[in-house]
Amino acid sequence: MKTLFKEVNSMIEIISDTVFGQDNAPAPKPTNAVESIIKTFDRFPIVALGEIHWSITLHEFIASLIRQPAFANKVNDIVVEFGNAKYQPIMDRYIAGETVARTELQQVWRNTTQITLLWEAPIYEQFFATVRAVNEHLPGQKRLRVLLGDPPLDWEVIKTNEDTTPEMFDRDTHFISVVENEVLGKGRKALLISGAGHMRRCCIERPTSVTARIEIAHPGVVFVVLPHQGFQERTVELEVGLISWPKPSLALVKDTWLGGLSADLINGVGYMKTSPDGPWVRIPSPFNGETIQDLTDAYLYLGPKASMQEDTLSPEVERDEAYQRELSRRQQLRGFRPM
Repeated sequence: MKTLFKEVNSMIEIISDTVFGQDNAPAPKPTNAVESIIKTFDRFPIVALGEIHWSITLHEFIASLIRQPAFANKVNDIVVEFGNAKYQPIMDRYIAGETVARTELQQVWRNTTQITLLWEAPIYEQFFATVRAVNEHLPGQKRLRVLLGDPPLDWEVIKTNEDTTPEMFDRDTHFISVVENEVLGKGRKALLISGAGHMRRCCIERPTSVTARIEIAHPGVVFVVLPHQGFQERTVELEVGLISWPKPSLALVKDTWLGGLSADLINGVGYMKTSPDGPWVRIPSPFNGETIQDLTDAYLYLGPKASMQEDTLSPEVERDEAYQRELSRRQQLRGFRPM
């Protein structure tokens, strides 16, 4: 068996050299992802994990990480983008194990700046339930706190577009303020969970991402982890180099063949409208020759792209006509035709 394993690895190395064309670039060294992330908190107060929206596979990994007893020994807070900070008191009560009506709790993810059903995949509600269940078995001083990173928007008082300001929808700025005030300012440690575009270290608009902006004021406090979700049109070709990795694995990317790949290969294809009634067009690449190691410190592998599972919308949401009417109202307020 050992001989066969060595032969397979040798074949992978030969294929990798041929495919990647980087004979001098060493291969990444995968380690146990849960153990490695927890150990990272010995060196960094913040680990920023890029989320794949609606990914069951990634959220199952997050749950396994949070449930690991060593996690709560190192981490105080989990900051998420899928919750309106206006409802932080509700979340605090729920996470502490108090009785909270589900209709009250739903406000956390239903009343964010997002005007679609983005957070209505069941995995987001399940995330909060997982933290609550973990806290049930922890002493008070060790209990995890979930911090809601979306701006404290109050849709009940927004009746017209004139009732809104750009600052009310400045998601990244508010997320950063939560990290600075509630985590770094109090000497605590936190896992950040937000879309990969917010967590990667560079190249989105002005001083780039959440993590880059945090490090402008607090150099060296963030360790970035981005999950594998394919390599665009080169997925089949490049995934060969990950075949031997255990699941889940975490590997540092600096000065490896993986870290040297173009950042465009792990940038999700996005689309935007140039006007409310205009067509959807592909967003140009935000990168200018950057590589994967410019975006992240480590790469999280949960399996080939084709094996990743995606959540579906709950039938309960599809039947909730009042909620759908409210979303249509919000879309009109934001200048979009109701979807």
